[in-house]
Amino acid sequence: MKPGRAIRTVRHLSAEQLYCRLRSRGQWAIAGKCPTLFHKWIERTARELPDPELLDPLLDAAKHVLHLQKCVHGAHLAEIAEGRFRFLGRNIDFGAIDRIAWRVEMGEGNNRLWRMTLSYLGWTVPILARGAADDIAIIRRAVDSLVAQNQWNVPGVFRDVWHPYSASHRLINLLAGCALLRAANECHSDDVAALLEQAKFCAAFVLCNLERDLQFNHLLKNYVALAIYRAALRQRAPRLEFLDLAIRRTLKQVILSDGGHAERSPMYHALCLVDLQTLKAANSPAETPWLETAISAMQSALGVMSHPDGDIGLFNDSWFGEAPSAIELAPPPADGRVALPETGYVRLAGQDDAVIFDCGACGPESNPGHAHADFLSVELSIARKRFLVDPGVPTYSQGPARDHCRSASRHNGPHVVDAEPIEFWGSFRVGRRGAAVPLEDPTLGSVAPLWAAGYQNGFSPVGTDVARWIGLWPRSALLIVDVWRGVEASRAGVRFLVPGVWSASSSSAFAADGILTTLDVLVGKEPHVESAKWWPRFGVAHSAHGVFVRPSRDSDGLVAATLWTWGLRAPARTAEARAVAGILLAHCKGRLR
Repeated sequence: MKPGRAIRTVRHLSAEQLYCRLRSRGQWAIAGKCPTLFHKWIERTARELPDPELLDPLLDAAKHVLHLQKCVHGAHLAEIAEGRFRFLGRNIDFGAIDRIAWRVEMGEGNNRLWRMTLSYLGWTVPILARGAADDIAIIRRAVDSLVAQNQWNVPGVFRDVWHPYSASHRLINLLAGCALLRAANECHSDDVAALLEQAKFCAAFVLCNLERDLQFNHLLKNYVALAIYRAALRQRAPRLEFLDLAIRRTLKQVILSDGGHAERSPMYHALCLVDLQTLKAANSPAETPWLETAISAMQSALGVMSHPDGDIGLFNDSWFGEAPSAIELAPPPADGRVALPETGYVRLAGQDDAVIFDCGACGPESNPGHAHADFLSVELSIARKRFLVDPGVPTYSQGPARDHCRSASRHNGPHVVDAEPIEFWGSFRVGRRGAAVPLEDPTLGSVAPLWAAGYQNGFSPVGTDVARWIGLWPRSALLIVDVWRGVEASRAGVRFLVPGVWSASSSSAFAADGILTTLDVLVGKEPHVESAKWWPRFGVAHSAHGVFVRPSRDSDGLVAATLWTWGLRAPARTAEARAVAGILLAHCKGRLR
């Protein structure tokens, strides 16, 4: 590890995170050296917890869990029943559910997340919900094999199957699956008792290993899992009395004042919303009015990050199929201009066209691990069909593919060649990082009926200012004006990613489903189109077109103005674009110096 990079990373952590990180590192080191002693500690904690029962509040919560797991695994239940698993872009055939090789190696470093997801046991929930007696026996054998193959002296076991985040998911899914089984079939078998006993052990494990070092979505998942466990208890549990205060404190960290998720990933935002809805179902509304407030705020914010097709934008670490669609979780947003000023997203929409504009930070300073360098990037839908898209996520594993999907040059924003606005390292580490901010200058609002603008400082280490303005004419056009100050024209550029379902008839025309979209470069060099990829589902590559435009020199800097036109053709608006560029360049002056 490079000392300078480590310092630039660690200096953003809070004192609590630093203390908890040192403590957890020591704890995991002891667990690795003394697994029997560590196991006895968890067993002793489990004995202090009351036994879970399948009560009505738990069943209400389980219905939300079932909805989530059907979205993730529902299309492949018949295959899963035969031991064939398909998720995160990988297919593995074990031959039968009770013959799973829990520590399967799949190469390319992607195995850790795959093994974690397998061990969440989310796929068991829709199976158990069917209420078949044979299913519970098979699931019980599968869980027994999970425990047997993941003894705590196995190298790496605390990084995947017995990671607190995995155990939190497993706790929720075991309880939900048993509750749904009981609702469908009044089963009182030893198999159910064994699964509930495993859930109790998971609760103790999570309680002893809360992720206070990472915080944010991981710690919230820990707390939600323990709260679901509490909903299954008839008697008071003194070890869990801290939960309500802890959850409220974490929600203040995770949910921003405008309802957005602090980590700025629309997918994690949706997953957090599912957690809150599950939590609400497991608690009395009279005791948790703050939950309803949080849910309502997050629903409103989710709409700003969603497209007319009813699903999320793919900013930062986001992909389809990991959560219910946005339209299932929140009402669609109204047309017009809607902004999340603290989260840093602006949505411009009208008549089935929509643009989502990223003009915020890379994420929370103390945990930006899910960030991409997508400052000032846009996603565009035309007639409810996605046209400009973010690249998505090919992997969470360290390496070129992870670096590639997070880099500025792969997103739909202005960038500087061979420079990055965020210092990424590892899979989730961030050292130096820039930020984008919205520009609200009213003089920028006279060109288009719907508009937004922003500035980013991520290229300041190479002495460069960057700003962007976007203007939408619904059913007509999108004008994008980008400016750079302090960089050579050969190093500045803007790239747009168009899904391969749009056929490219030339470097400036794309067609799909009877819609023709054309590109006019009003200011800048002629566009260059190359083949590209995007990953709308984790690890699953789809073809795309990469459209690259270089700027032209202006008296104060560099300018690129691109006009995307469809439907009713818009006028060229070159004069307006140059006027906007002049205002943006004026905003850039003096920001770095």
